[in-house]
Amino acid sequence: MGNYHLPGVADLVSSTKAVNRRSQAAWLRIYLGYAPGVGKTHAMLHAGRGHQERGMDVVVGWVETYDRPRTAEAIGPLEIVPPRKLVIRGVSVDEMDFDAILSRRPQLVLVDELAHSNASGSSHLKRYQDVLELQAAGISVITTVNIQQLASLQETIRVVAGVAVTETLPDWVLDAADELEMVDEPPEVLQKRVRRGNVLPAEQIEGALNGYFRIDTLAALRELTQRRMAEHTRHRIHEQQQMESSSRETVLVCLPASDQAQAVLRRAVHIADSVQARLVVLHVSRPNRSLDSEESRRYQEAVKALQLARAFGAEVHMRSAARVPEALVKFAVEIGATQLVLGESSHSRVHELFRGSVLREVLRETRDLDVHIVRLGKE
Repeated sequence: MGNYHLPGVADLVSSTKAVNRRSQAAWLRIYLGYAPGVGKTHAMLHAGRGHQERGMDVVVGWVETYDRPRTAEAIGPLEIVPPRKLVIRGVSVDEMDFDAILSRRPQLVLVDELAHSNASGSSHLKRYQDVLELQAAGISVITTVNIQQLASLQETIRVVAGVAVTETLPDWVLDAADELEMVDEPPEVLQKRVRRGNVLPAEQIEGALNGYFRIDTLAALRELTQRRMAEHTRHRIHEQQQMESSSRETVLVCLPASDQAQAVLRRAVHIADSVQARLVVLHVSRPNRSLDSEESRRYQEAVKALQLARAFGAEVHMRSAARVPEALVKFAVEIGATQLVLGESSHSRVHELFRGSVLREVLRETRDLDVHIVRLGKE
């Protein structure tokens, strides 16, 4: 099966749709810092090497060393996916090669600077959109961001640090992280690092120490970061308590490769919300099967619906199986599904005689599931 991506999928939902349930397949870890130079990139690379040493397939999708020897050293034996070169107004620009990473299919990719705005001609407008789609494709991600890049804090940052930030990140992306870790250093230690030339070019040091890197400014930014971490922890504890106190209904929806995949998803979201249930989304594809242009287009619609499901807070899973009904029933048993949502196309009688009906086979094999059918048009 080929690889497909859709620009801007991550922005199909608003920040009010915070992710409340986590994917068990591919995960997202964000290292959060209160200022440049605290060691986010180094922490990301160190974590990546640790996973590699434990046998995981890890690549570096993007890293900014800023000519810092310790950071470049930290890359070590990690494989780097070469950047994509774009020419913008006659100037050559390097960007993360999203398509090459998708094609390479590592288990884990390291992506620096999550709030970065991509150059014109890239797959997505923002790097966080790249990251969320990589995760939706089953690739785990470790990434980095600074507190001043959160969209909700821009007015506060202007007051505290006296700067206007151009690269920002929606808060809901931070909330979507399976793991959020603060990379911390006392402001005095960071200031010494700046003085030694380990953070900024020599010509910028004096101005930075009298401005952004003043002790009082760094202390305020550090406090903001600690409060954001505490808020994230409270949110996760509350979320866990809600899950434990609920009836633990589990709604499973199997998304078809169809123009109407989103309609099936929205029905499942409505059912899950009505009973405060865990929502699990599954897409099953057949292995080693080349797709014609129409099937490829429908597959893109399924990918789009899967990304939307992740933003809605669902657990998203993809499986490859020769027989879709068997894979679906097996998966439903594995996760303890109590309700099942399926889309059923109104195929002709001839189609059913020759190819059968996924719905009919699933109904034959399930006894303890409430099955909800979303009627689709002819495909």
